[in-house]
Formats: sequence, C-alpha cells, structure tokens
Amino acid sequence: MKTKNILLSIITVNLNNLEGLKKTYESVVCQTFTDYEWLIIDGGSTDGSREFIEQHQDKFAYWCSEPDKGIYNAMNKGIVRAKGKYLNFMNSGDYFAGKDTLAKVFAIDRNEDIIYGLIANRHINGSIITNPTQEKIFWYDLFPVAIHHQSAFIRKSLFNIVGLYEEDLKITADIRWFALAILNFGATYKFIPIKIAIFEGGGISTSTVCAKERAKQKRDIIPDYITEEDAMNLRILSIIHSFKFTSLLYKLIKIIALQTNSYRLKKLVL
Repeated sequence: MKTKNILLSIITVNLNNLEGLKKTYESVVCQTFTDYEWLIIDGGSTDGSREFIEQHQDKFAYWCSEPDKGIYNAMNKGIVRAKGKYLNFMNSGDYFAGKDTLAKVFAIDRNEDIIYGLIANRHINGSIITNPTQEKIFWYDLFPVAIHHQSAFIRKSLFNIVGLYEEDLKITADIRWFALAILNFGATYKFIPIKIAIFEGGGISTSTVCAKERAKQKRDIIPDYITEEDAMNLRILSIIHSFKFTSLLYKLIKIIALQTNSYRLKKLVL
C-alpha cells in the first residue's frame, strides 16, 4: 500500500518549558489544515514536559525525550525524521497566529524552496508587534534576521543541498543557513502577506552571544563582490534600505548609483 505524501512537517524543540509547550500544542491541534505531521524533540526535560508529551503522544508522528547538544542538534534530529515536503520549526513557546494559518498558507500549491510570512513578537508587557518583513531580500537584509524559522516553510530537499544546521553555533545557525541557501545556493523564496507565528520576546536571540555570532556570519557569508568596507557599513546600508520607499536619501543614493560605473555601488543599492 502506497504511503500518502505529507505536505508539512512541524518540528517542535523543547527543554523544560512545559507552559510554552502547552501554548504551542494548543495552536497546532486547533489548525483547520490537516495535511501535516508533528514531531516533538525534547531535550530530556524534568519539568513535566515529558509526561505531557506522553499524555498526548497520539498527536505526534514522532517524539523523543533525551539529552541533546543544543537547539540546533535537536532541530537536526527533527529534520532527519521528518517526511513532509515542507518543514516548519515551531519551537516550544511559539505559536501559530490563528487556527486557519496553515490553511491560508497552503490554499494554493507551493513550489518555492522557502515560503515565509509575517511574524509577531509578544513582549513582556503583553503587547504584540508585527515585525517588518520584506518581499525581496538583499544580501544585507539577511543579517541579523530576514526570515524567522517560525514563519518559514522550508522544502526538506533543500537541506540535502545546503546541509543541516551548524551545531557549533548556539543561536544563529538558522540565520546562517538561510543566508547560505539564498546567497550561495540560489534557493528560491516567496513572501506571503500572512501572519504566520507569534514568538515571545526577550529570549536568547537578544543576548551578547547572539550578537557576536551574527557579526561572524557577516564576515563568513557575504558575497565576493562585497568589500571589507562594505561589510563594515552593513548596518548603515540596512537602515538606508529600510527607508527605500519613503526616504529622499535613498532616492538620491539610487540616482548616484545609476550614474556611476561602479558595479559594487549599484549592487549595494539597486
């Protein structure tokens, strides 16, 4: 008997975050979309998470609870086990924006390597702010973050091309992976104006360690035509581009670029 192809694999990584896991659970099981499998990768929690997973194991295509080497090691475990055409990483504490989120995303056939939508940040004070997301991604948009894994759907076969997440990085391996996929391997991508996920603010991604790793990624992945001087001004370029549709400054820079023979300058602002 031929096994039915699965469109989506949702991978949830958890470690001692029972309340967050419950929140993620509620957002997944209420989805009106049903063509998915769900994998839970728990890092050997001792706060009751394992018991919760066991209680609801009929909802999961696969689950494990064992010590791991970090978040990306756990995510890689999920990738290897996943059987869906697309993968989404909705880690413990993160949740889909609505019960019809997945139904909206897959209302039509999708063929791009990476599909991504809007993501919102829930702050400690309870306010929810939607992060700006761009339809076209320039190289300098990839640092610090252009695509959030919670709001992205990645073709599983792309991991066979780009490779798995680098486990020696603590908190920016997904940023590096997206940059490599798009810049070095020419992965296709599609932005959809749908709010996909909400994540809790103030986490590890705001730490000093994260900032140092992001800085290293800029040096390691930037395209060959970008000089060290350009890399040093990466933050300024990103700010300029963020005002692309409203800033007179950006328009003036673009006019200069059009009138110059500098290939480098044109690549930076066009």
